[in-house]
Amino acid sequence: MKLVTALLYPLFALFLLGSFPSFAEQKQQLGKWDVHYMLMPTTMLDADVAKNYQLSRSRNYQLLNISVLNTADQQAQAVELSGTATNLAGQRQQLSFKPVKEGAALYYLAGVEARSEQKITIELSIRQGNELQVLKFTQDVYPE
Repeated sequence: MKLVTALLYPLFALFLLGSFPSFAEQKQQLGKWDVHYMLMPTTMLDADVAKNYQLSRSRNYQLLNISVLNTADQQAQAVELSGTATNLAGQRQQLSFKPVKEGAALYYLAGVEARSEQKITIELSIRQGNELQVLKFTQDVYPE
């Protein structure tokens, strides 16, 4: 629950201030799944939470948070994730995901390097058995 609080509290505070950032959680329905995703500066993470989950807090890194839920019952799904982050210059990063389980929730976290303000395109393959879906989105990032 600490991770959920650490991720959502800053977003809630910004919402109350009337400034909803581009790193707010988003969702796409892919096949039988609701895929929730969020790309945010790691500097927004509480230092203790980052340490507990072995996440790097740096102005040059973004945190990609993925959660895959069954559309019918909203149960967290264990999946295999692979993918890339690509900037407009064509520089590509392979993403390495770390699963984090908290109670019934299951998150997949990956770091994305971003040294300057830029657009990043994330393309992920999400697999569970024979089911394969692709999530693709582009987002502006603003290192803190």
